[in-house]
Formats: sequence, structure tokens, C-alpha cells
Amino acid sequence: MKGITVIICCYNSAARLPRTLACLQAQVAPPDFKWEIVLVNNASTDDTVAVAQSIWSREFPTRTVCRIVEEPIPGQYFARMRGVLEARYKVVMFCDDDNELDKDYVYQAWKVMAKDDRIGAAGGQIHPVTDAASWPDWFEEYKDKYATGVPAPQSGDVSHRGFVLGAGMITRRHLFLQVFDERYPSLLNGRHGSSLSTGDDFEYCKRLLLWGYTLYYEQCLKIHHFIPQERLTFNYRERLMQGILASRTVLSEYDKALILQKRNQHKNRWRLLLLGPFRILFARLGLSSRNLTDERLVFFYLAPFTMKADPVKTIIKRFIQHQNDL
Repeated sequence: MKGITVIICCYNSAARLPRTLACLQAQVAPPDFKWEIVLVNNASTDDTVAVAQSIWSREFPTRTVCRIVEEPIPGQYFARMRGVLEARYKVVMFCDDDNELDKDYVYQAWKVMAKDDRIGAAGGQIHPVTDAASWPDWFEEYKDKYATGVPAPQSGDVSHRGFVLGAGMITRRHLFLQVFDERYPSLLNGRHGSSLSTGDDFEYCKRLLLWGYTLYYEQCLKIHHFIPQERLTFNYRERLMQGILASRTVLSEYDKALILQKRNQHKNRWRLLLLGPFRILFARLGLSSRNLTDERLVFFYLAPFTMKADPVKTIIKRFIQHQNDL
């Protein structure tokens, strides 16, 4: 259906939800524009559901509903997947429970995706706000790790960056379901509970790029990301960095696959496959200036048969080959 589904993934979000829902209640859109909210309760143990129901029952935008669904498996990826499965519209948007959206964010988000079918995902600019008396001295250096930032000077294609942030990300329902098909499940399941594991949104973007879709930045899309005082401690920062570093091993494999794909995109796939063993041999013997590791990886991803490799490369290969077979 024409319209957009806003998905809010919640884990013990009772204290944060009022700000987020207030901004959604204040959204401005044309009278005939259709949208909905799917609030995913992801194994919360507080009053998240009761708070959401109470707020939305008092005031809500005309022709907009807020549906609450349950996802018992902890993890941001599982919560987002549940929200996408429940979505009624072709375009979906992820709104974190600590995001404050500009008053026309939802409608502008839909317009971005409506103008070009090759846009796989899009995002805007995210500015940090806090209830702390002041920002720590180190925050400027680390603020991008807190899901904030302005991706580019003006609106346009930002595929070269390799990602758009998950907060406020807009994408297409069918793409999310296809990209995370059970044949090649997500390798990064995102945060759950007190765990600060991350990277599922970056993984999604890199998979879109491998399938030939673009990433887009729209400067009129603005979010204030609320960062409470307790998340501005040295201990929280270090836990956050550990989660980011842990995801880099997986994300670096996607980056290698993307580099090789870009390098070889205009070359004949079968010719590369047939020449692969010779190129590997020449590189190993020092008879070629080609990089041996790169040549092995190209052959691995092109080979239509099973080859021994670590689980990460195996899943990425399965993902790439699905697109090649279409």
C-alpha cells in the first residue's frame, strides 16, 4: 500500500517513549497521506506497553494508528524484523525510542523513497541532545559512535560512505525481507538488553550495495537523538566501543567484497572464474603483481560450488550468488 510504516523497537522504553511519541503525534502531512506506527515490545520488563497505550489514547494524528506487537526474542534485528513483517505499507522507517523527529520527517521520508526506485535506504542528519549539565570533554571525538552526525553538505547519493545510520533509516519493506532471507541470516543481530553489540544497520546497507542499490542522504530530514546522562560515562563509552569493534570483523568482510565487486563489475564473470586458478598460481609464484589474497577471494565468491571458508564469508557468498542467479 502507498504510505509509510514507522517502526519503534522498544526494550524497557517507558521513560524514553513520551518524547518520541510526542514528536510523532505532532507530525504534519497532507490530508490524504497514510501512515502508521508499529511499536515492537522486545521482551520489556517495565511499563513500556502501558505507557505507549496511555500516551496514544490521549492524542493521536488523524488517520494514524499505533499498533503494539510483541517480539520475545531479544535483539534489535529481531525487533526490526517483527516490525517489518507487521508493516502494512511498502515503505518502512526505523525510529529509535530515544529519537525526536522533526515535524514533517515522516512525510518527507516517504517522498525521498518515492522519487527513485534504486534508493535502497535513506537517512537524514542526527543531532545529539542530553539532560546532562554539559557534554564530557571527550564527546566531540566520539559523538559519531553515538549515532549522530551530518553525512554530507547537501542532499544526494552517499553510497560511497557504505552506510546510513539506523536511527531514522527509511527503506523498502520487500528489500528488508529479501536482504535478511533465512538463506543468509544477519551476521550482526544488534543490541539486546544490556548488550551494546551493534552493526546490524551497517550490515543491511552493505548488503543493499552488494545488490546494486544506492544510499541517499536528505538534508531536510532532522532528528534529535536524546542521550541521557548515564550514557555519557567513561564505562558506557568503553562498552559501546567494544560492541563497535566486535562488529568490525564482520563489516570488514563486506567491505572487501564490495571493493572486489566494484573492481570487477564490468568484467565477464565466467572469464574471471576460468582465469581464477591461473591468476592465483601466478600471484603465489610471484609471476604477477596481483594480490594473492584478493585473487583467492574473487575466485571464492565467483565459484558456483562449495568451498571451505569461515562462516562469515560463506554467508556473504550465498548472499552475492543469490543476486547473480536472478
